[in-house]
Amino acid sequence: MAGKIKITVLILMAAVFIPLQANAELLQYEAHGKRDPFVSLVGSEKPTTTKLVDITSVEDIRLEGIVSGNKGEMAAMMNGEIIKVNDRIGDICVKSITKAGVTLTVGGREYQLKLPEEGGQS
Repeated sequence: MAGKIKITVLILMAAVFIPLQANAELLQYEAHGKRDPFVSLVGSEKPTTTKLVDITSVEDIRLEGIVSGNKGEMAAMMNGEIIKVNDRIGDICVKSITKAGVTLTVGGREYQLKLPEEGGQS
């Protein structure tokens, strides 16, 4: 009896999956101007960034995001690294972090980095 059930289940699965496999090549995702959710965000095509410790010019710094904690403390992500106020990384010293951007010094000169607007450049 159990053998007949297994065979029946296998036949039903084959009846469902074989047509799906045959039609898989016909199915294509239409992006309509949006990012394809089936394409990996991580991989060999990932752009390389300079580590903050190796930065000597503000042009090499990429401000990627800012977050605030429950007690109002702020942190930012630059070049893939989390930084906080008063952090010193190589030639960089973080002076302040606000919702809009980060004030820091690089090689003794003060700069203000602003977050890029959604969908655009800073």
